[in-house]
Amino acid sequence: MAERVEKIGRYEIIEKLGEGAMGVVYKAHDTIIDRVVAIKTVKMVDGGLTPAAHNMIKQFCNEAKIAGRLNHPNIAVIHDVGEQGNSFYLVFEYVKGVTLKDIIIKGDKIPLNDKITLLILLSRTLHYAHQHGVIHRDIKPANVMVLDDMQIKVMDFGIAVMDTQANKLDDTMGIFTGTPYYMSPEMVREEKIDKLTDMFSLGVLSYEFLTGAKPFTGGNFKELFEFIETRDPELPGRVDPSINETIGSYIMKMLEKDKKKRFQSAGEFADALEYYLEARAKNKAAPTSQPADFNKLELIKMLQERYLFFSDFTEAEMLKLFSLSGKKIYRKGSVIFKEASVDDKMYIIIAGQVKLIKRSMSDNKVTLLKELKSGDCFGELGFLNNSPRYAAAVPETDAVCILISDTVLRKTEPYICLKLYKNLSVMLSERIRQGDERIYKLTHELEGLKAGK
Repeated sequence: MAERVEKIGRYEIIEKLGEGAMGVVYKAHDTIIDRVVAIKTVKMVDGGLTPAAHNMIKQFCNEAKIAGRLNHPNIAVIHDVGEQGNSFYLVFEYVKGVTLKDIIIKGDKIPLNDKITLLILLSRTLHYAHQHGVIHRDIKPANVMVLDDMQIKVMDFGIAVMDTQANKLDDTMGIFTGTPYYMSPEMVREEKIDKLTDMFSLGVLSYEFLTGAKPFTGGNFKELFEFIETRDPELPGRVDPSINETIGSYIMKMLEKDKKKRFQSAGEFADALEYYLEARAKNKAAPTSQPADFNKLELIKMLQERYLFFSDFTEAEMLKLFSLSGKKIYRKGSVIFKEASVDDKMYIIIAGQVKLIKRSMSDNKVTLLKELKSGDCFGELGFLNNSPRYAAAVPETDAVCILISDTVLRKTEPYICLKLYKNLSVMLSERIRQGDERIYKLTHELEGLKAGK
């Protein structure tokens, strides 16, 4: 019987989460920072390292280095890397959920729209990594954790690489870098890779998640790789009739052999899926479920008086903006969006009250940041750059909001969208300038206090 591990470094072991040929994954308690973490370990054999274990340690170091560059709520955080006795270990945030692989294997019945929403979130997370120069190289269902609130965590950046180094072969590269079923044609051919390689893998994952079947199969690696390089998979809609032609065409575009024919960014793929959902929701909304109408001209006047970013919009432009936007009732006690969540919308309250709150990570204490009423806007940063929400928005009463989608506006009225982008950027620049002035003033006051001592 293997000896029970009680502690690794400063981390007290709570339980074993899993075990493989080269190591164990534990749930543990960080005794210094007082938080729950997960620990991956790699064991030495007879006081030394097998080539496979040596390669895994290299991946540990690579994961810590690259994941440390990324700060996103949907990417698992790396806390520590170290060595103790005959083990090397990697410490990362403990995530409670199930992998996308487990969901696919179990055949969990998830509504198609919810599946698409998860793919949008995954795509925007991958787009963030690509914007920061990181190519994951191993996008697959096992590396995506789905949390209880339908948020996600992208895991395992062990074989990720910076895009500036993606054409440099080393002993972690070559034909078996990544997982065979999710490899792109260029990976199979051992050609130079870039973010479009991740796009192909994301397409494979999307196909499998939506249909329950892998797009490329084979009796052995040779057959599998030949399929990936030369043949197209069956159309998603033929595998699962619930997948309509539009979504099927998006997935097939991701699986193009010629990478120039794929979506050229994960953000572009997310936009296509987002636009599909918005159009579907608008077309299928039953008249009886629609919120009561509102005085548009009165709201336009109110918005232009309160917000500079609407002040130079014409009445016709504002009416067009409203016509392209969704309208939704939020009941008291529900959540409009959660802290650290990601979406592409800004909100205008047309009835009721909403509060913005922030929850402390250390003691879970809730702080009220702002109370909003009819005519107030919120969520502008999410609209502008899909950045993670810095606070949660919760209805204090039943509330009705207009939802302005960046994706819909950009695809249907680019002039109005550009105008709103510009005005919001001016507003944010002014906030940054005011913040710099306050920092400058406080710095000089501090220097004056030091000089007076």
